[in-house]
Amino acid sequence: EECRALEARTQYSEGAEWYVTSDLPVIRSDLQYGHKAMFTSCELEEPHYHFETDELKIVRGGILVAKPVRLYFADVPVAWLPFIAQSLSQGRSSGLLTPTFSVNDIVRTSGGYRRRVSNVGFYWAMNDYMDATFAMDWFDDNYTAITGSYRYSWLRQFLRGGLNFRQFWRAEGGSELTLDTNASWELSERTAFRMSARYASSSAFVTRNSFNPAEVTQSIDSEGGFSHRFDWGSLAVNGNRRQFLSDDRVETTFPSASLSLKTITLFPAPANRAGIFNNITWSGGARFSASSTDLAQISGFYTPGQEDRSTLNGSVSSGLSIGNLSLSGSGSYRRGLTVGVRDTLPTTPIPQLVAEQGMLAFSSPEWRYLLALQTADSLFGPAQDLAVENLDWSASINYQQRLIGSTTLTPRVSISGGYLRSDLIPEAASSFVAGPARTSFGATLKSDLYGFFPGFAGFERIRHKITPSFTYDWSPEVKPTPLQVTVFGSRAVQPRNVVSVTLNQTFEAKRPSAADTATAPIQREGAAFGEPRRLPQSEIVNLLSLRTSAVRYDFVEADSAGFFLAGFETLQLTNQISSDLLRGLTVSMTHDLFEDVAADSVAGVARTREFKPKLTQMNLGFSLSNRSSIFRFLGFGRGDDEPEEEEEEDMDELLDDDIFGLEDDPLAFRRNDESSVIPTARPNMAARSGAADGVGEWSAQISYALNKPRTDTGIQSQMIQASLRLQPTAMWEMSWRTSYDLELGAFNDHAIRLSRDLHRWRANFDFLQTATGNWSFRFEVTLLDNQDLKFDYQQRNLDRAAVVR
Repeated sequence: EECRALEARTQYSEGAEWYVTSDLPVIRSDLQYGHKAMFTSCELEEPHYHFETDELKIVRGGILVAKPVRLYFADVPVAWLPFIAQSLSQGRSSGLLTPTFSVNDIVRTSGGYRRRVSNVGFYWAMNDYMDATFAMDWFDDNYTAITGSYRYSWLRQFLRGGLNFRQFWRAEGGSELTLDTNASWELSERTAFRMSARYASSSAFVTRNSFNPAEVTQSIDSEGGFSHRFDWGSLAVNGNRRQFLSDDRVETTFPSASLSLKTITLFPAPANRAGIFNNITWSGGARFSASSTDLAQISGFYTPGQEDRSTLNGSVSSGLSIGNLSLSGSGSYRRGLTVGVRDTLPTTPIPQLVAEQGMLAFSSPEWRYLLALQTADSLFGPAQDLAVENLDWSASINYQQRLIGSTTLTPRVSISGGYLRSDLIPEAASSFVAGPARTSFGATLKSDLYGFFPGFAGFERIRHKITPSFTYDWSPEVKPTPLQVTVFGSRAVQPRNVVSVTLNQTFEAKRPSAADTATAPIQREGAAFGEPRRLPQSEIVNLLSLRTSAVRYDFVEADSAGFFLAGFETLQLTNQISSDLLRGLTVSMTHDLFEDVAADSVAGVARTREFKPKLTQMNLGFSLSNRSSIFRFLGFGRGDDEPEEEEEEDMDELLDDDIFGLEDDPLAFRRNDESSVIPTARPNMAARSGAADGVGEWSAQISYALNKPRTDTGIQSQMIQASLRLQPTAMWEMSWRTSYDLELGAFNDHAIRLSRDLHRWRANFDFLQTATGNWSFRFEVTLLDNQDLKFDYQQRNLDRAAVVR
């Protein structure tokens, strides 16, 4: 049945809310034709924008097609399109992708600008659980790339993941491959599998072509794991790989397995009827890991200390607890392997090498040039793998006795021993050499001391808590064999008389409770008057927390060396500071306590130690917002009656997770992130609108890192990282992330985004600059209801000075 309507206004809710005003000469249940039509997704009576078209066809639940189309903002025409097709269907559907390019990719604004066209391909929605994308990317005078992705999500099987790959063909020749994949699968309530892997065939290619500031400063990380919980324990097997872009170093750990046995309680009984042999607990576990470090080597040139290394670690432990009495035992195995070690001096005498090369005089530059010319085998001894193996065991018994309050004294007795095999020691190269078994006696005294002070600035009371801990260990001298002295050294067999001191401090403040400030009695909810009730708990604020690492001193070593400072086993002291006044505040400072100096410059063998503390490492980080406690304390920002809701964020993830946003739908269509070389999919921009109650909201994160070695040969670095997010008005949002190198006196990178909410449209101003000098600027206006309809302008620059071919 057909009908017609004049100047009809129709609303379509499939996929998006569209309002069509048109003369409809043909109206059927599934099909409509119109002419001289106006349609828009703006719900206002006088829409901010609208499309006008001469001919219109609407297939209900299918598609809206119009031609030709004129775009108006208010009554101002701004664009003309030959046609427009808007899907009205729900869910995903296969089809051609909309190519991505900017206005200046069509008409260049400068002769040096390199065009880029991407996202030329096809999207395949296989079924409700899988989809795939295949697209081409062309970057003028740089590369041609093909990007493919495959994703899956079965919610009933708790299985989801995907694979993204990108194959590059460089303009100067050669190809590169990058991968990104992830998977998670909950096989059962007790079994889970997860995996996240990234790979790049060339680190230099990533740093050269990436416009993502986070990508060029981070390592390329991959990790995965499997876990299963048994009735009697749990098993976890993990692995990870880190590829560093700075020096092509690759660190791999696989597998890393741990087995934890469930604690077993023997002879269980209620606490009021338990005897000395009731409620005995036993626990145990085992660990194993294999790791390797692959260092980049200059072809044809051997650098001592740059050899590849691998390590095997295994351990088992067990413990038995009978009341305050604890017995424990453990065993461990470690094997360290250094691959391809050569003699540090040439096997051929230097004068002979100089004569063979025709050099008249020997100098350091000539020697380096000679090493580069000759093969490693002719200059150095044959390559060999050097292994060091340790097999250690220990057993201990301790008893914890409470003295006064929280003060405890824990005496203990332990016995330990080990075996060593080392290719570096001829006497221990062929087989394990047993070390002397050592018995140690010791005790630990730990207590909590409190000091109370009057309150201030709205705080009711201040409490200062000091937690000192003293540990004493004494081990008698053993009688080793000459072989044990040769293999383990005199330090391992001499008596030990060690004292260790640890000190932690906390300053806490108590706010007045509601019961103290209320003018009327406070009743427990649901309780009648006069019934027992629980008083409201007072808020405790951590004003300052200071944790100091342990200081160990060996009296025997001091007597052997002949001076007091030689007894300190602690060469570095670390202090950590935190506070609730600044959310996320963490300050870590490491001081190098001593400096070794030569006592006799002529002999060159005797050395002494001077107490000369020097700050060698410092890490500081904190976050601020309009809801931070420090502003509430000063009376600014939000009131005390509004809860503080702050989320600690990783600034390295700010670029990906905040600037570009994320969606919850696992199979929501995601465009490829053009700023990254390693393929990462990001969703289309969410239709976020500024909220009036969010005006004035802001948050900032700041971190500072210092590395200052004591020696002049070390590399000193100072870096500040900062990020800021704010919403100055209901329509504007801003995000900024940057890092500043204090040693160079220059900014390393920037990631800036300004967003303007235009009701059903959104405008974005983006600027990205990496530490390698690459930068990109983009201005984009996007229709939220059809994000393929956009107007954008983009500029890119690759710093050719940083390119190494």
